[in-house]
Amino acid sequence: MMTETISGQFRVCITNRAIQDAALELSGKLTEEGEPLLIVDAIGCFEPSRISRCAPHSASLLHVLRASTSQPIAEIWERFHGIQRDLQSRQILVVGLLDRLYDPGILTRDAARTLGAIKSKLEHLAEDGFDITVLCENQTGSLGTRSHFLSSLCAAADQVSSFVGH
Repeated sequence: MMTETISGQFRVCITNRAIQDAALELSGKLTEEGEPLLIVDAIGCFEPSRISRCAPHSASLLHVLRASTSQPIAEIWERFHGIQRDLQSRQILVVGLLDRLYDPGILTRDAARTLGAIKSKLEHLAEDGFDITVLCENQTGSLGTRSHFLSSLCAAADQVSSFVGH
């Protein structure tokens, strides 16, 4: 007897809006059906005062893992696994992932290596049945040698879309 494996999705949503506003709106959409959402917030979009402005049904379903720019990625994933295990959420929203890697204080080769490791992790999570949405702001400034990071992330995703919202 064969067992059916549940495959998830790895999506990238690109927005031209302020990422904080887009992140709150997108989190509301992802919780419309009542499923909890684990948010990996790398840039502080989900401060308590902002979450309180979410729809009441949505706010109670949001579980935020704040990740500082100085925190090693491996430590963030370790915390993520603990929270996910307790929460048993299939839905994951990652906000500000590339913003961390655009930091000029990080060597470009280290940022590129980190991006490769993150893409691999997100692909494995999708293969394990998680629905991952990575929200990225469309950068308008010059990123120099890091300008390919968004296209690299998109190339690894199952689906890429624009998030316009309201």
